[in-house]
Amino acid sequence: MNNLELLKRIYAKDREALWGNMRDDFTVHSPGQNILAGTYVGPAAFKAHIERIHALTNNTFHESLQGTFFADDTWGLVVHRMTAERNGKTLDTWGFGLWRFEDGKLTDHWESVGDQAHWDDFWS
Repeated sequence: MNNLELLKRIYAKDREALWGNMRDDFTVHSPGQNILAGTYVGPAAFKAHIERIHALTNNTFHESLQGTFFADDTWGLVVHRMTAERNGKTLDTWGFGLWRFEDGKLTDHWESVGDQAHWDDFWS
């Protein structure tokens, strides 16, 4: 499958496509000054990161795709809106998932947000 199709499957919640196409040193870069910020290395660390997001929001975290996917042999970009509730706060911001591929495998993912201050406040 090409990188564009892989991204579409990942954002359609096809976890087999996600976990089956990562390098062992796959790295997630999560921005900001909040409890999620940091670097997560390896598929298990990324899985734990995702599970933590859902646990901290009582499974209210939701991504709505905006129908924008770009991908070539090295880079992919997905635009989505993220919403959630946590501790009396409401999250509502754009997100930009930037992905890097090498030899047909996922190597890096940068979690970018449209409103960093809002994101940091929500997760603080």
